[in-house]
Amino acid sequence: EATTPEISAIIVNKITDKCGADMDCIRPFYDALEEIKADERILNTYYTLGNNFFRKGSILNAKEIYLRGMRKAKDLNPYHKSLLNYYSSLSNVYHMSNIVNADSAFFYIGESEKIIKVQGMEEENYWKPNYNRYLVYIAAKNFKKADEYLIKSYGFLKNSANRMNKGFVMHTLLQATKSRGNKNEFNKYLDEFIRFKKAGNKELDINHLGMLEVFTDKEEAKKLLEESLKRVENVTKPTDSPDARRIELAEIYTEEGEIDKAIEQYIKVTKDPILKGHGLALRNAHYALYEAYKKKNQPKDAYDWIEKYIALEDSMSNENFKIQVADYEVKYQTKEKENQLIKQELELKSASLRTRTLWAVISGLCFIFFTIGFLYFRNVRFKTQMMLKDNEIRDQKIKELEHTNKLLSLNSVIEGQEAERLRIAQDLHDGLGGLLTTVKAHFQSIQKEIQQLENLNIYNKTNKLIDEACIEVRRIAHDMVPYSIKISGLKGALEDLKESVIARGLPCELEIFNGDDLKLNEQHSNMLYRIIQEITTNAVKHANATKLFIQLMCHKEGLNILIEDNGKGFDINHLLKGGGMGLKSIDSRVSYLSGKINYDSSPGHGTTINIEIPLNILTDTITPNQN
Repeated sequence: EATTPEISAIIVNKITDKCGADMDCIRPFYDALEEIKADERILNTYYTLGNNFFRKGSILNAKEIYLRGMRKAKDLNPYHKSLLNYYSSLSNVYHMSNIVNADSAFFYIGESEKIIKVQGMEEENYWKPNYNRYLVYIAAKNFKKADEYLIKSYGFLKNSANRMNKGFVMHTLLQATKSRGNKNEFNKYLDEFIRFKKAGNKELDINHLGMLEVFTDKEEAKKLLEESLKRVENVTKPTDSPDARRIELAEIYTEEGEIDKAIEQYIKVTKDPILKGHGLALRNAHYALYEAYKKKNQPKDAYDWIEKYIALEDSMSNENFKIQVADYEVKYQTKEKENQLIKQELELKSASLRTRTLWAVISGLCFIFFTIGFLYFRNVRFKTQMMLKDNEIRDQKIKELEHTNKLLSLNSVIEGQEAERLRIAQDLHDGLGGLLTTVKAHFQSIQKEIQQLENLNIYNKTNKLIDEACIEVRRIAHDMVPYSIKISGLKGALEDLKESVIARGLPCELEIFNGDDLKLNEQHSNMLYRIIQEITTNAVKHANATKLFIQLMCHKEGLNILIEDNGKGFDINHLLKGGGMGLKSIDSRVSYLSGKINYDSSPGHGTTINIEIPLNILTDTITPNQN
C-alpha cells in the first residue's frame, strides 16, 4: 500500500506529465485541490506540487502554492507538523528570489523552529533552520555569519543516523572551509567526512558518490562522479538535481585540461529542467563557461556566456557583481573586437548603474516626501486633538464654575432665609410674645378694678383672644426655627411636626426607618425639615385631606422621603406652570441637596410626593471653600 507522500508524488507526476511547468494548464487541478477538505494527502500534494515548480526555477509559482498549502495546514492546526516543510521552503523562496528578502526568510525560519518545539520533534531537526540561515547569509555575502550557522547546523547532525542530511551538510562545510582558505578547519572536517563515508553504504549514498574523493583522490572522484551521473541520466524523472556533481566533475576536467568535457557538463547544468532558473549553481555554470571558452581562445563564445551571466546576475539584483574585463585583452584577435566587448560590458554596467541610481533617488525622494507629509499631518492632527481637548476642558471648567457659583448663590440665599427666620422667630418670641404676656397681665389687673367688665362679657372674649395670640406667636416662632432639631435632631423635630399637624385637625402618621444610621449636620436637618414642613402645610391648608402619611427611609444610596394625603388632589401640569412660592421653595431646597422630586396627583385622587436625596450630599457639609 502506497504511503501518503508516495500518493502525493503520483498525483503530482500525473499533473506535471500533462502540463509540465505551465501554471495555466495546472490551474484547474490546483483550484480543484482548494475545494477538497484538507488532510495529510492534500497537504503533501500541495507541498510536492510546490517543490515541482521550485526545482524548475518557477519561484513565484512555487511561493503561491507553498502559501496556499501553509494556510490549509494552519486551518487544521496552527502548529501542524507539515508546517515545518512549508516554512523551510518559504524561507528558501525568499532568499532565492530575484530580490533577496532576508526579513521574510528569517521570519519563516523562526516559525519552523516553533513547529519543532511545539511538536516535540527530535533536536536534530534544528539543523534545517540553521542551514537555511546559512543560505540567507551566503546570499547576502556575509560569509562570517553564514559559516557560524553552518557549523551550528552540523552540530545538530553530528551524531545523527540520517546519512543523507549529515553528508549533505558535511560536504557544504568542506566547500566553505576550502573556499575561505581555512586549512586547519578543512582538514578537520575532511577527516570526519572520510570516516563518515567509510562507515556508509555506497548504494545508500548515491547522491554523495564521488563527492568525498574530490578532496582526496581526483581520479577516483572523476570515475565515481561519472558513474553517479550515468545513473541519474538513466532515470526518467529524477527528483533531485545532480548540478553539484556535474560542477565538481567539470572542475576536475578543467584542472586536467579536458576543457570540452568540462564545457559539456556546464552546459548540462544550464539546461537541467530541474535546475532551470535555480540561483547560485546556474550562475556559477554561466561564469565557468565564460572562463572555459576564454581558455579555448574562443572570444565570441566567451562573450556570449558573459552576457548571459551579466543578465542573470542583474536579474538577481546582485550588487556585488564584478568581472575582470581586462582578461579579454590578451585573448581577442583584434583591437576592434576587444573594444567592442569592453564597450558592451561598460554599457551594461552603466545602464544598470543608472537604473539603480535613478530608482534609489526616486525611492529616497518618495520616502522623504512621505515622511514629511506623514509628520506634517500627524502634527496637524495632534494640534487639532489638543485644541479639541483644551476646548472640552475649558467648557467643563466653565460648567463647573457655573455650578459652583449656583450652589454658592443658593447656599447664600438659603442661609440668608434661615438667618432671617431666626431673627423673626427671636423677635416674635422675645418681643411680641413678651408684650402679649404683659398685656394679659395688665388686663387681669384691670379686671380686678373694673367689675363691670364681666357684666359686659368682654373680659372672657378678650382673654381668650390674648391666649390664642400667645399660642400662635409660639407656633410661628417654632415653625420658623424648630428648637427640637437642636435638642433631638431631625427625628424629634418631625415628631413635633406630626403632633402640630394633628393639633390642627389632620390625622398624621410618621414612619422613620434606619434614621439612627444617618448622621446629619444642623444645616441639612433644617433643609429637610423645611421641605417636609412646606408639604404638610400645603396639605393642611389646601388638600381638604382626612389623612396624612409621612415616611423617611435611609438606605445605602441615600434618603427617600414619601408624603401622601387622601385630599382633593390637583392638576400637576397646571400647578407646575403656576409655580407658586411654596412649590418653588420645595424645588429649590431639593435641588440644593442634589435630589430629585416626583409629584403624583390628579383631581379627586389625593397627592403623593416622592423625594430622593443622595447619601454623599447628606454625609458631607457643603461649604464655599469645598466648592
